[in-house]
Amino acid sequence: MQLRLRPSINKNVERRNLAIKIILILVVFFLGIFLLDKIDFPAPTKFIKQEINNDKLITLK
Repeated sequence: MQLRLRPSINKNVERRNLAIKIILILVVFFLGIFLLDKIDFPAPTKFIKQEINNDKLITLK
C-alpha cells in the first residue's frame, strides 16, 4: 500500500494566494459599486411640497 503524502506548501505561496484572493474580492466589490453608479435610476418628477404647521414643531432649549 502506498502512502499519499502531501508536500508542505511554502508559506510565501500561502500568503501570495491569500493576497490574490483579497485583491480579487476588492476588485469585484469596486466593480460592483462602479456598475451600480452607472445605472440611471429614474428621479421623481413631481415636486412635493408639504406645509408644516407651528403646532407640530417642537422647540428645544
